[in-house]
Amino acid sequence: MDNFGYWSRGKERLLLLILIALAVFLYAGFSYGLPWRFNSPDEAANAFFSQRVAQGQKLAAPAELNEITVNPIVHPRSTQLVQGKLAPASFLGLPLIVGTIGRVLGQGILPYITPLLAALGLGCFFFIVRGLSGQRPAVLATVLLAMTPAFWYYHSRSFFHNALFFDFLLLAVCLLFQAVKTKKAWVYLVAGLALGLTLSLRTSEIFWMTAAGLVWLGLNWRQVKWRYLWLLILGVLISFSPVLVTNYHIYGSVLSVGYRQDLLLAGDLKQAMGLLSQLVLPFGFHPRVILATATNYLVELTWWWTVLAGAGIVYLLAIWRRLSRPAKSFAVALLVVCGWLVVVYGSWQFNDNPDPSATTLGTSYVRYWLPIYGFLLWPASLALARLTERKWGKEFILALVGCYAVLSALLVWWEPAEGLAQVRANVQRFEVWAGEVRALTEADSVIVTGMTDKLFWPERKVIYDLVNPADYEAVGKLLAWGTPVYWFHPTWFQDDFNYVNQRLSAFGLSLWPRQYGWQDFSLYKFVPVP
Repeated sequence: MDNFGYWSRGKERLLLLILIALAVFLYAGFSYGLPWRFNSPDEAANAFFSQRVAQGQKLAAPAELNEITVNPIVHPRSTQLVQGKLAPASFLGLPLIVGTIGRVLGQGILPYITPLLAALGLGCFFFIVRGLSGQRPAVLATVLLAMTPAFWYYHSRSFFHNALFFDFLLLAVCLLFQAVKTKKAWVYLVAGLALGLTLSLRTSEIFWMTAAGLVWLGLNWRQVKWRYLWLLILGVLISFSPVLVTNYHIYGSVLSVGYRQDLLLAGDLKQAMGLLSQLVLPFGFHPRVILATATNYLVELTWWWTVLAGAGIVYLLAIWRRLSRPAKSFAVALLVVCGWLVVVYGSWQFNDNPDPSATTLGTSYVRYWLPIYGFLLWPASLALARLTERKWGKEFILALVGCYAVLSALLVWWEPAEGLAQVRANVQRFEVWAGEVRALTEADSVIVTGMTDKLFWPERKVIYDLVNPADYEAVGKLLAWGTPVYWFHPTWFQDDFNYVNQRLSAFGLSLWPRQYGWQDFSLYKFVPVP
């Protein structure tokens, strides 16, 4: 498949470089001209902590108002309070990596780091597939990956962990292949460094990464320089050490993470094993849910990807005997990865979208399954490369890739609910709302926000929701301290407003209507009642 001559190979590489550059430019174009405002709480939190690192500040931020409330509720979603400080409620790798790059190159580059690093992922994917199957499949696989909706979408939205995680995973795999091929000690060390960065971005993926890695190493055990494995482990520890140090400073333990701090606090082995099983299968095992979610997000959402991936799997099985040993071992490891991810995240039943029936790119399943969307393009590229050898094959592939690009663009940019065009419109509207509310509220005020916390934080301190009596008592303590408190809430009808005030009177509180006019929302002000 790879005997196309020197000039043909050179032209294909040049074309690939041009397409990668165009893809990166397209991904980065989403953030161009947008304000520092975000469409999800995860993005808002990651951007906030990345900016702190870029400014040379400590990752955790002060949160003094919670000392007044005693009840620690003054913080947005996707953050948590640890020892009186505001800390990420997620993995530390993204703010540490992105913030460090921003510290060196300037804060203005922060929204563009993820799009730029897409070039790293695409380049590594090319070298992985080329090493397994030759150059033409590698070019085809890389072009398709650049246009795959999940890859495109999450490299455009800069502050999700998953895109960078996949890029560094591809880098680690590429370097591991080189380590086994070259048998050089320094390559094992560098591969370990890449693995450590990968784990820092999504530490919870360590289980399937370890399982797939052990399967691959076992199938290639004769080619592996086992005496160099300590260098691989050393590399992981070196590049992961900033996370360990930051964990210690924030949580008081090097291995605690924002998701599950209780893992290391288990009092006995049985409890610890129970917590470990929750990490391996955190959502249990639910076959019916797996089938439904896989059908929605791996089949129906991007059916054109499904057709290519399915055809590629069939073709891979058909030529199995002709595959090289490295290709077979990679295919087996890939089976472990896909099976694990489908079972773990497919068992999780949730709704990111207010419409429970909506199936969109913005739903978490898509970014969690990004490795599946990416790696299954390898067998698809084998089948397509074979077609190029047929009469009119190249023309057919060109038309197919064009259709793939058009269908992906329509979904990524113009999907009505969460396409990039709609997200841009949301962010621009949020910025207008945020500016108007800031003009009506004091700089030291607190706003009870519900799901609109991403509009006002960090310029204003926020409380996500008021749930129990202690929360309302906390509002009273803030007012007594002299801190203004507002409630940005869907507008109540007068009877409902009167009922809310009647309930608040039990806590010595009342609401005054302050301003109307943000679609269905209004701004209310808390006042103490004698």
